Amino acid sequence: MAKKIAKIIDWILGLNGCLMIATATLQIVSRIIGRPVAWTVELLTFLGLFSIIPGVAAHFLKNTETRVGIIVDHLPRTLRRLSEFVINAVCTVFGFILLYATYDYTGLVGMGTPEQFLPFPPETNLLPVYLLSFAVIWNGLYNLHRIAVDKIEESGPAPEGGKR
Repeated sequence: MAKKIAKIIDWILGLNGCLMIATATLQIVSRIIGRPVAWTVELLTFLGLFSIIPGVAAHFLKNTETRVGIIVDHLPRTLRRLSEFVINAVCTVFGFILLYATYDYTGLVGMGTPEQFLPFPPETNLLPVYLLSFAVIWNGLYNLHRIAVDKIEESGPAPEGGKR
C-alpha cells in the first residue's frame, strides 16, 4: 500500500513540476513585457513546498531514504540490530513529534493574517508536512517490524522501488 501511495505522489509531483515550469515561464515573460503578474511568486513558493516535502515522503514510503550503512553495516550482527532498532525507534518518535507539532502549529497560523495573493488558507501549507509525518512514522514502524522478524539487511543504496 505504501508503494502505491508513493506512486500516486510521484505522478502528482510530475504534474506539480509542469505547473512550476509554466508558472515560472509566465513570471519571466510577464517581467520581460513589463507587466509582472503578482501571484506567480507566491504560487511558485506554494508549488515548491508541495514538491520538496512530498518528494521526501515518497522516498520514506518506498523505503529508499538515505541510511547510515557506512557505520552500521560494519558492526557485529547484534550491535547492528540494536543500532538499527534505536535509529528506527527515534525516527518513529520524530514522526509523531512532527505530526503533533504540525497539528499544534495550525492554531498559531490561524492567529495571524498574512497578506497573500493565493486563495488558499495558510493552513494548506501544512498538508505536505502531515504527509511527511505519516510517511516517517510508516517507515519507522515498517523497519522496526523488519528488525523484530529478523529480516535485517545491509543498508546500501536501494534501487527505485525500495527493494534491497
